[in-house]
Amino acid sequence: MKHLCVAIYFIVVAYSSLAAQHLSSARGVGMGAYTAVVNDLSGLDWNPAGVMHVRDWELSGSSVFSSTTRGIGFQTLGGTKRFLDQHTFSLRYSPGMQMDFVVPSTFQFRNGQRVTFDKKISYKEGYAFGYGYQMTSDVALGFSARLREEYIADTQPFIEQDTVARIRIVEHNASSWNLDLGMMWNPSPSFSMGIVAKNLFRMKESSFPQEVESYALRSIKTLRWGMSYRPAPHVNFALDFDTERQGGLGSEWTLFEGFKLRQGALFGARYAPFFAAVTGGIGFSIESIRFDIGYLKFLKPTDRQKVTVTDFVSEGVKDIAFNQFTQSQASLTVNVPLGRTREYLARIEGVTISGEVYPSSYHVHAFRPIGKARVRNISRRPIEARVAFYVDQYMDRPTETRPHYILPNEEVEISFTAIFNDAIRFVPSMVLRAAEVMVKASPAVDYDDRSQTRLIIRGRNDWDGDALSLRNFVTPEDPDILRFTRSVVSSRKEELAAAEKTLERFHTASMLFQEFASRLSYVNDPQASKDRVQYPSETLALRGGDCDDMTVAFASLLSSVGINTAFVDVVPPDRTHEAHIFLLFDSGVPATQAELVSDNPKRYVVRKNERGVETVWIPLETTVMTEGFQKAWEVGAKEYFDHVEVGLGVVRGWVRIVDVMPVF
Repeated sequence: MKHLCVAIYFIVVAYSSLAAQHLSSARGVGMGAYTAVVNDLSGLDWNPAGVMHVRDWELSGSSVFSSTTRGIGFQTLGGTKRFLDQHTFSLRYSPGMQMDFVVPSTFQFRNGQRVTFDKKISYKEGYAFGYGYQMTSDVALGFSARLREEYIADTQPFIEQDTVARIRIVEHNASSWNLDLGMMWNPSPSFSMGIVAKNLFRMKESSFPQEVESYALRSIKTLRWGMSYRPAPHVNFALDFDTERQGGLGSEWTLFEGFKLRQGALFGARYAPFFAAVTGGIGFSIESIRFDIGYLKFLKPTDRQKVTVTDFVSEGVKDIAFNQFTQSQASLTVNVPLGRTREYLARIEGVTISGEVYPSSYHVHAFRPIGKARVRNISRRPIEARVAFYVDQYMDRPTETRPHYILPNEEVEISFTAIFNDAIRFVPSMVLRAAEVMVKASPAVDYDDRSQTRLIIRGRNDWDGDALSLRNFVTPEDPDILRFTRSVVSSRKEELAAAEKTLERFHTASMLFQEFASRLSYVNDPQASKDRVQYPSETLALRGGDCDDMTVAFASLLSSVGINTAFVDVVPPDRTHEAHIFLLFDSGVPATQAELVSDNPKRYVVRKNERGVETVWIPLETTVMTEGFQKAWEVGAKEYFDHVEVGLGVVRGWVRIVDVMPVF
């Protein structure tokens, strides 16, 4: 080695060969901007949140043609699977996502001998996977991980036997996983936004030694933002821009069913001129298979071939998919959806539940809406959409609305009902249940879209405080109620037979009250329990209850023997904490014979019965029932006179008289 003095390194050609440049979606190439539009496997590169647009299974493959590949190069093959409606998983194999550099060099010794050799540099991203999550109906998140592998075949000159110059090959390998994080926001069918953090995290598996580290791939963290605007169903405009001061813009036009035309441009402050390339492409479908062809044409292609090693080392390669060496190219992408491949026509934009479900009045939701859904027509033609609602365990099958006519891109609000089964009557305490809202706009078996919401189901004894719903606790056909009334009437049948026929109902009510009062005791109604009501059978079994319990129980007893009743709901405007309910029952005595009941008109109420005939109604206050029928009648009559006649409660709206409609 004594003859080896100073080595002189000459660069003969800085860049000799570059193969398989890659932009991972022909649709994205054609539009020039794809961050807010991506809807297939290429989301692993553009925006991983975009894979959430895959309906079920979807296989994707791509190829590229350029002057450096000298033919059609197979690029990627992979698939995406959607599962549990809100999650997707993607996996891709990319044999063509590779860049190879050859740097020819000459090493000259002092003795004049020269040795020519090549430095080979290779970059590739052979594998990638990603995950997407539909966080809300408008927002999707996703991440992707790409395996970057780097290889350098370097040379070292040496003197063999002091006279002959030789070189030896030294290989270096490096690899890492680069992770991207993306989000897509679709606040409306006409607007979407995407954002992706590229190379946000990097997990190194191996690294280059220091002497060749300058040739390593540059993993630069960048933030790319994109937006898409669809002013009409047949046109879409898109824009991308990133923190590297480069971006793209373009549009997509639907010329007719299944055929799209695209054009765009790539730009950036680092380019001269400002616009670096123009793009174009077409898309078409055969059955459910989608084909996309894109073309990328750089305005100064020769500038991408005149690169020195100094430039290469100083700038480096930051992205295999798109960099300063990428050449003009044509690309083809094929997407083959599997599983649910039909076109979806409607989408649920939002769901609102009207309130809580009370088991005592569950039947009202069969005809009174329990909620409403905002449904949008996402197709290009008018549709007729039906909304269905279902709660597992408490409904035997989904309820479905009538068809609603919706124009393209129009949104309508559709109210839906619910037919619950008997299981809901036995919910012991409040529960929170998942409910499904679905929309169907086509004759297909499956629904176009689904949305999950939460439904609060109260306990079987819960009451919302409204006198209208209190009547749902009245159960005249309950076996315990029928057994009680039949026993009393049977034991007092001789007394009833002796009474005047016109007063038969009055005497029956009096006897039932006396027997009822003898068996039960009134329990003071604390403020904390005002939203809980016992069913009549429970009141009989417990031998007591509060104001609401006793009123409901006695109304059930009277209804079971054919006597109509009504609740008097009193809510004093300046003393709402003194809200109170007492009872009226129809004696059946015609108003013209009211003196048979009492010669004091303040002791009774004249009102129409269910047949429209004016009869005498008797007020009863059940809180004093242990003091007997006459006392309960006296107190009830005074309350009615004070609140209704003197206070004008009915006229002023703070007193309501609610006829009890027994639930049979």
